[in-house]
Amino acid sequence: MSAAALNARLAAEHPAAARCLSPLGARLYFPRGIPVQAKEAAACAYNATIGQLRGPDGHAAPLDALRRLVPALDADQSFLYAPQGGLPNLRDRWAARLAERASPGSAPLSRPFVTSGITHGLSLLADLFVGPGTEVLLPSPCWDNYAQVFGTRSGGILRSYSALSPEGFSVEGFAAAVGALRGPAVVVLNFPSNPGGYAPSAAEADQLVAVLTAHPGPLVVLCDDAYQGMVWDAERPPHSVMHRLAAVADPERLLVVSTDGATKELFYFGGRVGFVTAVLPGGGGAALEEKLTAAIRVSVSSVSGTAQAIVLAALDDLALLAQREALHADLAARWARLRDGLEAAGVPAWPFNAAFFALLPAPTDAEELRHAFLKDGLGLVSAAAGPNLRLSYASLQLDDIDPVVEILAKRLAR
Repeated sequence: MSAAALNARLAAEHPAAARCLSPLGARLYFPRGIPVQAKEAAACAYNATIGQLRGPDGHAAPLDALRRLVPALDADQSFLYAPQGGLPNLRDRWAARLAERASPGSAPLSRPFVTSGITHGLSLLADLFVGPGTEVLLPSPCWDNYAQVFGTRSGGILRSYSALSPEGFSVEGFAAAVGALRGPAVVVLNFPSNPGGYAPSAAEADQLVAVLTAHPGPLVVLCDDAYQGMVWDAERPPHSVMHRLAAVADPERLLVVSTDGATKELFYFGGRVGFVTAVLPGGGGAALEEKLTAAIRVSVSSVSGTAQAIVLAALDDLALLAQREALHADLAARWARLRDGLEAAGVPAWPFNAAFFALLPAPTDAEELRHAFLKDGLGLVSAAAGPNLRLSYASLQLDDIDPVVEILAKRLAR
């Protein structure tokens, strides 16, 4: 389908998505090149289309030095090109996971699109919806790579909203920043957050949704759900705000998209398997998928089949849930010990209840403090906004927490 036809379909199915397309997003379409022609020839007795080696049995013919490393995996999935968009069974399995988390009355979601990690998913969405002059509203403080993805690479104009207050999420700061947008614009949500390690309460999430749904649009609301489900405070909703938005979003004004993946959810950091999903079913979802396919075709072409096959096999393993819950329990124990230790030692911290992180206000220059802590034998990350220091307790063992708090208290205690 041509770019003009895809744009027309988006305009008919989801006007906000069409109005928010960047110049590149408006140009993107997936040509009828080798991948399409190879798929059309799949049933032929002799398919001489695609340049990948098959053996006499018609299946993958990997070198034994490679095959012996992944003997349990399907060789075709692991050693042949994966289709653009990802392995079909993996996409369906991930869609089922998202469906289990849906809010009552939620609009259907698009079929998850496989990316080479969550950062790649963010970059693809930036290709589609951020161009020179597009306003992009980011949390402050935020993950430092956002500025590179949405600003340096895509040319967006970066705005910020206060993501944290001493009481929790700053709904007032968020509302003021969203109210100043004149659309088309992109709003980035990141819960649980990096670097804050914060997940909103149900009331905060509802207020956040109310702010967005009151905006005249058009807006793309991009939910970075890298730490999906990692909420240690049992009284807080464990899943993405996307599901709340999916129940109320108006396609005339809001396009809701999410990025998540196996990186954190399955603790598969080296696999680089992420997903992009939108509240955009039917023809609009198909049009968006074709544009994503075009964007991935001109960047990484397709995502590692081996990594996808590993994720798919893991999702089918009946022991996976118990293993994941055991790691969650371990992380929750680290969080509780750090929270209690900081409080007992009089070390100030922004509210944190999720993911891997605690954010500590820096009484002086954060970078100077970071270097001082290096001399104390403690590595932290300096965050200019605030200024603050980010501590990742995922990198610490439970027994490391108490001595780390002692080091922190020498320089940060009230």
